[in-house]
Amino acid sequence: MLTNSVNQNIFMFVNKMNKIKATLLIIILTLLSMNAHTAEQKPLISLYILGENNNNKSVKISVQSILNQGGFLIKDGNSAIKNINLKKTKNLDKLLQNSDILSDIIDAELIITLKLNYQRINKLSSSVYISSEIYNTQTKNYISTWSTPRKIINFPKDCNDICVNLILSEKVILLSDQLGNSILRILEAKLKEDKNYSNISKVYNFKFYDFKYKDIIYLTDIMVNEFPGFIKIRNEQSFGKQNSWSYYSSADLLKLKKWLVISLSDIGLNIEKDYDLSVFDNNIFVKKIPSFKSMGSKGNSKKFN
Repeated sequence: MLTNSVNQNIFMFVNKMNKIKATLLIIILTLLSMNAHTAEQKPLISLYILGENNNNKSVKISVQSILNQGGFLIKDGNSAIKNINLKKTKNLDKLLQNSDILSDIIDAELIITLKLNYQRINKLSSSVYISSEIYNTQTKNYISTWSTPRKIINFPKDCNDICVNLILSEKVILLSDQLGNSILRILEAKLKEDKNYSNISKVYNFKFYDFKYKDIIYLTDIMVNEFPGFIKIRNEQSFGKQNSWSYYSSADLLKLKKWLVISLSDIGLNIEKDYDLSVFDNNIFVKKIPSFKSMGSKGNSKKFN
């Protein structure tokens, strides 16, 4: 009798321990699942269509569908800011001039703008392409700009307005799918490369003092066409012998400084001999050192001897 009681207690104890183990296992698996979901979670995108065109809705639906299939959550930016006339907004820069308004109503990490660019060449042909810009609302920096190739559409001679609109709509849908896939590849590549959208793009402010115009042209050409990570150049300004611009890039500051020194040495300018280079935060200042080879003017040697 005592033996049966002991066995029963042991059985109950083992059963209770198994339940505890099972509960702990469920909790652990749940936590692991939540962590995996968090690690794979992609940023919320606010999607805007700019300008005015009858095919805007088709463009937006196509791009949104592709990004949704890629796992990105999409928010309708147009409906979020009805108080801003997006039909007259030409690009993302113009949209961001309303940054105070945007910051109050947008919780998305990324902004993507789409713009259908259509031009009627003549009665029998038109050109069309779709441009896009991607912007990080956290860092207030551009990630990328992209556009489809310009497509020339030729219409039949007897093509009326209905016929033109039908052909145009078909081409626009194809271009929209092409653009959507391009944007998806850009975002996936950045996510895989960086795993942190807040560090994808940085903006650097360059200021050059006393450089020749031809040297400035050379430098901007190299920085745009040969520096890895280049995204775009904005706000180019020139005042006398001072030239400045904002340089958007995914490259880090040390690499940019190194590449700049290499580029200047290629045209015979050496640091600390021909120019001074200083860096403060994301501001890069480059000042040409005056040449002292000249003996100066002769002046009035009779009066000043």
